[in-house]
Amino acid sequence: MTKKFTAQTGPNNTVKIFDAMTGQLCRTITPGGRIDGQPVCSDSSLFVTVNKGSTRLYNQYTLPNGGLKSSKPL
Repeated sequence: MTKKFTAQTGPNNTVKIFDAMTGQLCRTITPGGRIDGQPVCSDSSLFVTVNKGSTRLYNQYTLPNGGLKSSKPL
């Protein structure tokens, strides 16, 4: 069975990753900019839009470890 995750913004521009079945906090990610909108979990990925200076980025992270997979300008 594949684990499912949920995400929510936390204090100081962080994203908290939770196990969807238990509600347990799995990881906290700091994307390195101001979070724009709500983070979205899909399968084994987390997507976050971040404003970093004058650049707007669309970051993809792997779950559950939270490593940055890709970062693309919008």
